[in-house]
Amino acid sequence: MASRVYLMNMRAGFGENSFAKFQKMMKKVGIDDVIRERDQAAIKLHFGEQGTFSYLHPVWIRETVKIIKKLRANPFLTDTSSLYTGGRSYAVSHIETALIHGFAYACVNAPIIISDGLKGTDGVKVEIHQNHFKTVSIASGIYHADSMVVLTHFKGHMLSGFGGALKNVGMGCADKAGKYKMHLGAIPLIKPELCKGCLLCLNSCPGRAISLIKKIPVIDHASCIGCGQCFSFCQNGVFKIDWDAVPPATIVERMVEFAYGALLNKQGRVCFVNFILNVTPGCDCLPFSDACIVPDVGIAASLDPVALDQACVDLVNGQQGIPNTAMNHGFEPHEDKFLALYPQVNWQQQLEYAQQIGIGMRDYELITVGG
Repeated sequence: MASRVYLMNMRAGFGENSFAKFQKMMKKVGIDDVIRERDQAAIKLHFGEQGTFSYLHPVWIRETVKIIKKLRANPFLTDTSSLYTGGRSYAVSHIETALIHGFAYACVNAPIIISDGLKGTDGVKVEIHQNHFKTVSIASGIYHADSMVVLTHFKGHMLSGFGGALKNVGMGCADKAGKYKMHLGAIPLIKPELCKGCLLCLNSCPGRAISLIKKIPVIDHASCIGCGQCFSFCQNGVFKIDWDAVPPATIVERMVEFAYGALLNKQGRVCFVNFILNVTPGCDCLPFSDACIVPDVGIAASLDPVALDQACVDLVNGQQGIPNTAMNHGFEPHEDKFLALYPQVNWQQQLEYAQQIGIGMRDYELITVGG
């Protein structure tokens, strides 16, 4: 049986505005069964890197908060620390970035909690026994939440072809150690000229693999467990990731396994919403917003993230492409926009693998909500 995906377009009028349509769609998707009274309910989103402006508009977060509070639950906005250096690499700067982008309590009516803690090290090991990982490290705030609403800006992505609900949950619910293992999980590169001799890396290394020799940090390869703690704790950029060490296809499968782990203790307690608005060619982690590749499509919701992402890909590919964007071909309706953007990436892989390991199914029934 195909999974149900609900879609509202962005037409509105005096009789029914977009927020009323959104509330109707959330009711139909089954939010009343996902969120229960007194739940500590996570609203998983991406606050956007400093310099971008195509992240989700805070008004949609406020509407989601309103829906959750009507169900007598306690919503909080959440994301996790980024692996790379930027405005979201630690909790303090991450919250500051969120505030700059309009996610203040006064605007959204809910607090912000960075779920993997102050420096991205607060995670919970979850057993999954999949092909790449036996355990994954999920941000503790997300793991301990009773329920979750995943709000995703649907867009292109240079690594996975597109970024939807699966990526938001897979990459976005992992702590820093988890993100590190997705991208590499091996020995980090060292820039010794940046070392200040603070010894934070030595003291934080769980494998006791780091020593300081002639004031230069050295990693014992036999002792390194590939956890990424040194990367997380170093304030000076001494430890670097070799981003080319693992094929993108492997990273995508690892990401999907983390999504499996993030959802494992919340069966039936997660609702996924993809905003097919401002569909940029790249992700919100970038410090800029490129021109949108298709017109706004609408907002889609489902209890199945695989079906939802598949439907959103199909909806985007069904649009007429916009000229003078990152695309130089694939403009016609039903031509593959994501393949045109990233011909070296098989965007279907994340959907195929997610279905294979039981996260959801690609078959869907699209149900239109409102006019």
